[in-house]
Amino acid sequence: MVSAALGIGVITALMAFANMADRSALQREQQLLQNGFTGLLDEHARRPSAVALWDEAVKNLDLSFDHDWTESNIGQYLAGVQGFELAVVLDRTDQPIFAMLGDDSRAIGQVGSVLAASAPIVDNVREAERLRGPITDHLRKMDGQPPRIIYSTAVSNTDVGLLALTATLVQPDFGQSLPQTSRSAVLISGEVIDDDFLSDLARRYLLKQVHLGAPDAERIPGHAALMVRDSTRQPIAMIQWKPQRPGAEMLRMSMPLVLVALIALVILAMRYQHRGRQATQRLVQSEARVAHLAYHDPLTGLPNRLRLADHLDGAIELLRKDQRSFAVHCIDLDRFNEINDNFGQKAGDDLIREVSRLFSLCCGPHDLLARLGKDEFAIVQSGATPDGADALAARLIELAGKPVEIDAGRVFSGCTVGVALIDHPDVDAFECLRRADLALNMAKTSGRSGYAMYAPAMDGDLRQRLEIREDLREALAQGDLSVAYQPQVHQGGKLYGVEALVRWNHSARGHVPPSLFVPIAEEGGLIDKLGAFVLRRAFEDSKVLGNLRIAVNISAAQIRLPDFVPELELLVEETGVDTRRIELEITEGLLLGDDRTTEQTLGRLRDLGFRIALDDFGTGYSSLSYLQRYPIDKIKIDRSFISNLGTDSSADAVVNAIVRLARALRLDVIAEGVETEIQRVCLAAAGCDDIQGYLFGRPMPVLAIQAMMKDHAVPVAQETVRNLPVSAAAR
Repeated sequence: MVSAALGIGVITALMAFANMADRSALQREQQLLQNGFTGLLDEHARRPSAVALWDEAVKNLDLSFDHDWTESNIGQYLAGVQGFELAVVLDRTDQPIFAMLGDDSRAIGQVGSVLAASAPIVDNVREAERLRGPITDHLRKMDGQPPRIIYSTAVSNTDVGLLALTATLVQPDFGQSLPQTSRSAVLISGEVIDDDFLSDLARRYLLKQVHLGAPDAERIPGHAALMVRDSTRQPIAMIQWKPQRPGAEMLRMSMPLVLVALIALVILAMRYQHRGRQATQRLVQSEARVAHLAYHDPLTGLPNRLRLADHLDGAIELLRKDQRSFAVHCIDLDRFNEINDNFGQKAGDDLIREVSRLFSLCCGPHDLLARLGKDEFAIVQSGATPDGADALAARLIELAGKPVEIDAGRVFSGCTVGVALIDHPDVDAFECLRRADLALNMAKTSGRSGYAMYAPAMDGDLRQRLEIREDLREALAQGDLSVAYQPQVHQGGKLYGVEALVRWNHSARGHVPPSLFVPIAEEGGLIDKLGAFVLRRAFEDSKVLGNLRIAVNISAAQIRLPDFVPELELLVEETGVDTRRIELEITEGLLLGDDRTTEQTLGRLRDLGFRIALDDFGTGYSSLSYLQRYPIDKIKIDRSFISNLGTDSSADAVVNAIVRLARALRLDVIAEGVETEIQRVCLAAAGCDDIQGYLFGRPMPVLAIQAMMKDHAVPVAQETVRNLPVSAAAR
């Protein structure tokens, strides 16, 4: 009787605890869904700001209404790019002047219910506009920064359906077009809350069996419900989903143990047998855990290299039997070491866990994601085709290229991928990984955030790169490299500076382009010696180049070396160079992220007297914040924009914008790759006074520069040379 009473008491307590746990879990899910629904609405509400916060929108919606422009840039953008079903534009008096419903761009007569439902959020936007004050005063306070987005959002039932409505105030971003009055146009966008919307919500918050119905719809047995309310707090829809029941699951799992305990109390003779059974279970669990640790990464829980090898063996066997091909993706995070060094090991671990989660979203049910090392991953893609392997690699790069939120803040990582498609079973696991790793190395040579597919020719390329690396090591030791100088002139033709460019004339290979051997130097740990050689030669040659300014390219890998600045200080002292005449050129990729170490290094270089120039501006991750935060003195317009000057209006617009930006920030600006007189005239019209290119001279020895200085003239290349395409080897 005592045992039975104890058993009943234990079971009753467990059931009560399970019920409490289920209720608590339901409350948490309801709150999570409420917050997630609100957050998803706000996320959708921010997307129309791309066209609402725009000088062109003010010009074509407020100053003078242009229906065709509105249809193309507002209606079609929101419908085709952002996926909105509805777009309505209200003028300053809140009268509709444009409405696009689906593909119909003249649907003003069909959006009456939408306008009525949008009235409260439009009033909210108007009140925020009034509190903001005149836009001219606001722009002046923002000091060149775009104004804050003004918008309001709500969910409403309309004739179109259940809509997530957003009212966004049309404002100028840089003040080139200003509203005529104190009231601007308002953009109303609407997205139907349908199955796709619910699927996105369910995927984000791991909900099951999500349904949307009327507020008075019949409750589904075993489902929880959340009311969706409009701006007046009236229920307009009901979301139902199957909630998790941790208490019931705990009760189901614990009941056998409770029964075993009750039996132990009743049958004392079974006590030792029961203990022995428990000891056996613990031993099995311990062995299972040891086996799991042997085949899985402890940080992420992903399979490790051993598990990957076993999986590859199975994939090869399946290929041999069923001709089912597969692909191996080797993935390397691009900036992990920088993040780990700058923010600490915990930040690096957080990044690895988050990237693992993102990569797992790309994998199919039969694919395997493994962690191979510190910042290395691999995916075995089952049943892969060439197109499928390409698509997966591109998706991995896309996900890794987005900013990642960790405890230390927002960081940018990116990844590089090497892919090997295995469609013949005459390989083993080691060969599969070797091919993918070889493709990864080839992808790295083309720059970060890209991918390469394995080809048999890569084996020969690898041998060639290894040979070039050893030849370069010997050339550096014997001083077989040289430095050429390309003139930099003012528009009037006056020579004011040169750019130092390293050259290598191999005894057997002939001219080896820097685009080939510089990345090899970075990979092979030779960039410090190569960079020191160019700097020393430029410093020494500066003594015979009068007052000419000398620009020297600095590799990102070189500037991140811990001994770079101290060794540069010794070189300055040894050569006695006037650092005010030396300009160090860096690329935009060096400035990515919130890198305090890079900022300090550039500051120390400025303290030494060097000028800092941002090379290839406009081709990387251009950001105004970089120009404001880092000690940049000059920007260099990339040759890809210059080559189309005079023939492509978009190239003219980009160059004009860059020059105006440089002038506004009080930065010097120079254009490289100038080959024709037309390009020079276009640059002069844009206000770019400093130019460099084949029109004024190819890279030449220092003696030729000295002769040019004596003649007080810059030789202009012949017309036949002007029209030559710029070779990548010229860099």
